[in-house]
Amino acid sequence: MKSSVESSISAKVYMTLTEEEARALLGITAYGSDQFIKYFFEHLGKFSLEDHTEGLKSLFESIGPIEHELKKIDKAREEFKKTQGKNS
Repeated sequence: MKSSVESSISAKVYMTLTEEEARALLGITAYGSDQFIKYFFEHLGKFSLEDHTEGLKSLFESIGPIEHELKKIDKAREEFKKTQGKNS
């Protein structure tokens, strides 16, 4: 009889960002993961990030929807300001 066993542990971390934090994160990722990694390694070293480049790339990809949500916030803020001007 032949058998095999596979084991794994998986975790997800959820966090809540303020609008300011989301805009900062979007700014950090604006040049893409490859450029960020290159700059980071050249100027800050590889020690703390070298083993996590795939996770960093995945993080940068997952940030894309934040831009869309921030644009909706901007639009809502513009509309709100328009209504405030009419009430004066």
